[in-house]
Amino acid sequence: QPPNAPPPLGDPPPPIKLRIVAADQVYWNEAAQPVSALESLMEVEVQRDPTNQPALQIDTSPDADYGVLAKVLASAKNADMKKIGFVQN
Repeated sequence: QPPNAPPPLGDPPPPIKLRIVAADQVYWNEAAQPVSALESLMEVEVQRDPTNQPALQIDTSPDADYGVLAKVLASAKNADMKKIGFVQN
């Protein structure tokens, strides 16, 4: 096997649960985070294994601010996250 061959893909990492609630509150796997910290958190996850990223599962409450969602999606794009989905409750 050539030395530069990518390692075989293992199981996908557990998904990241991102919850957006009212008043600009964002929860990253149940831990409150400022919106400004999300991009660096996402970059860390992508850099662990860019070819086997965790899925980002976004859950928004009905009274969440659309502007916060836009910032979250922009952060995900800037961090090069590939697997983004929305959760409906």
